Amino acid sequence: MSTTHSPAGVTESLHIGLFAHLADHRGAVEQTYLDYLDLFVHAEGLGVGSAWVRQFHLAKPDAGRLGGLPSPFVFLGALAARTSTLRLGTAAITLPLEQVLRVAEDAAVLDALSGGRLELGLANGGQPQTASAFGIPHIGDRTQSRRAYLEAVDRLAGALRGEAVTVDGEVIAPARPGLADRIWHATLTAQSAYETGQRGEGVLIGTTQVVPGEVSAEAYHRGLAEGAVPRLGLSTWIFPGRTREEALAQAEEGLIAKWQWARDFLPQADSTAQIAERLNLHYGTADDIAASIATHPAFAHTTQIQLQLDGLYRSLEQQKDALELFTSDVAPALNAAIRREVAA
Repeated sequence: MSTTHSPAGVTESLHIGLFAHLADHRGAVEQTYLDYLDLFVHAEGLGVGSAWVRQFHLAKPDAGRLGGLPSPFVFLGALAARTSTLRLGTAAITLPLEQVLRVAEDAAVLDALSGGRLELGLANGGQPQTASAFGIPHIGDRTQSRRAYLEAVDRLAGALRGEAVTVDGEVIAPARPGLADRIWHATLTAQSAYETGQRGEGVLIGTTQVVPGEVSAEAYHRGLAEGAVPRLGLSTWIFPGRTREEALAQAEEGLIAKWQWARDFLPQADSTAQIAERLNLHYGTADDIAASIATHPAFAHTTQIQLQLDGLYRSLEQQKDALELFTSDVAPALNAAIRREVAA
């Protein structure tokens, strides 16, 4: 466990989590699920505090897109049975593609069975063709879409708190009032991050944003009411190596593959090093990675690092090695750097 500080200078604890897309496969999709169950269990043994998984719907095998994880609650239920302390996070459920009360029910059952370990991350969005496949009307207007999303979140939170969901006064069972206070939002813009702060809920900031992560992080803190406890999870992509040059060379193929997806909404990059910078990859030795994370402008606002170990790794064992390096060497170096900054 390391510490960081808010812009106001208040010392807070920085939680270490592990985040996975489960959409980059070295073999069958099913094996990816099993590998990440193994990795998350290993992470708990190293003192990592939480596991976060992203929801992906549908696949297109003829285009090389084999699919990701459509059912996070099922996966996290399996993980709950294999762990005892690891917090279980969705990052995130695409709420407009779901039936709100079913999300509330599934989340409540998982939270009950895991002993209150669920962290409920939600997101707006969803591609029009995906919505059509599920028989759900797609809202094209951004303002209307945002309004509908927040209304759905409020309905979900009310159901978790035990509010009536029918005219006859029926409620979901089991109600989980505490879970309503563990809602997070995956945001891509400063405005949505600001609104999340106003709501007093947690914010999840990814490695690839419409605006830089620090812009969203600052907006979130501006939106928080005075005295509110921030919850800001920052996705942190790492790739270790004996030197920065070696790590970058080994990561090049995976970086270029991800760049093909991200290049349309990120600033231009003319080299592999620039691609790594645009995608917020921290690479090299443990000291290199710690220094890179510590100087990231969003880090001062962060209460939770969500470590990413996907896309660039050739084996499960390589991912485990990287995780062990982070927990044994990088996290203490971050802790020491922050203590020096706070003392100064």
